[in-house]
Amino acid sequence: MTAQTISVGVNLLWLRSGRVGGTEDYAVRLLSAIPPDGSVRLTLFAPRGFAEAHPSLAERWEVVTSPVGKRRPLRVLVENTWLAAQCRRRGLDLVHHFGGTVPLVGVRPAVVTIHDLQPLDHPRRFGLVKRLYLRVMLPWSARRAEVIVTVSEFCRNRLVERLKVDPQRVAVVPAPVDVSSNESDMPLAAAAPDLASPFVLYPAVTYSHKNHEVLLRALARLADDGVDVALVISGGPGPLDIKLDHLAERLGVGGRWHRLGRIPRAVLDGLYRQAVAMVFPSKYEGYGLPAVEAMVRGCPVVAANAGALPDVVGSGGRLVEPDDDAQWADAIGKLVGDADARRELSEAGASRARELAEFDPGAGLYSLYTKVAE
Repeated sequence: MTAQTISVGVNLLWLRSGRVGGTEDYAVRLLSAIPPDGSVRLTLFAPRGFAEAHPSLAERWEVVTSPVGKRRPLRVLVENTWLAAQCRRRGLDLVHHFGGTVPLVGVRPAVVTIHDLQPLDHPRRFGLVKRLYLRVMLPWSARRAEVIVTVSEFCRNRLVERLKVDPQRVAVVPAPVDVSSNESDMPLAAAAPDLASPFVLYPAVTYSHKNHEVLLRALARLADDGVDVALVISGGPGPLDIKLDHLAERLGVGGRWHRLGRIPRAVLDGLYRQAVAMVFPSKYEGYGLPAVEAMVRGCPVVAANAGALPDVVGSGGRLVEPDDDAQWADAIGKLVGDADARRELSEAGASRARELAEFDPGAGLYSLYTKVAE
């Protein structure tokens, strides 16, 4: 290490492109915000396919590809053997583990990003093996790391309360917010050719805590009241896809339930701009990046009054109790029928997005690396 250069290894071996949702977006945005011509040099350790999925990062930083696949047992083994050896051989000054856990063997000092404590707060939402693994590894990683990075004050408070972490060891570094103009000319037909009704958008994989069911029940209430509105969801394959398809049919709203799957960013941008609202009924979010994306793009936001969402959305959207389908139906119905209400919520969201954009997470992480490496 010279006086000017800090070598940082970035552990992205957990990242399955297109499968891990908001954590992938967070990592890519944050790493892209670190200037390549400064005193911090990154080496990204990633699974196969990462460089092809994120060419801009591969052009900016060296990407070292894992010798094995992405299955968790193999990944844990590789982190404690191959990754540790690679970091030592390269003489790295510190390693940042973006996946929430620090390997048992590895270079120190270590920084770890813990997005939330949902595996400890709501363990039954996870499979037995993952639940048992994280019950041990999350507390251990929080103790071993010199600094814990998290994405919101909500998560910081949970780390302090649940794991008894010293607040001085926790740094809140959210994803960068870009409020510059990002207009999309993509017509609705190119995004979803079978949509003929006004629609609300929910960009979330069908995990249980994402709470898609409450939206289907709200949609059924609106249909009974004669309100013409559809629900569009995007995201990779999820564990509840088929169950929710059956529920939509049982509630009589199968024709208003559109599951688009994984879609290009340009298509998602177009949907944000054309939706009546972005609805976000998740019961547990460490941050809630889609809510910020919607506010930036002028899409009205209706979000659950749960997790980090009240802090992130603030006065930029309407907050609704996560499991109250009557409240969700009321909030959606009012926006469908009132252009002034949509415009007012859109303007409030844009104002909130500008507030969030005042913080520079890339500079914050850059400064953190410099401090840890001293």
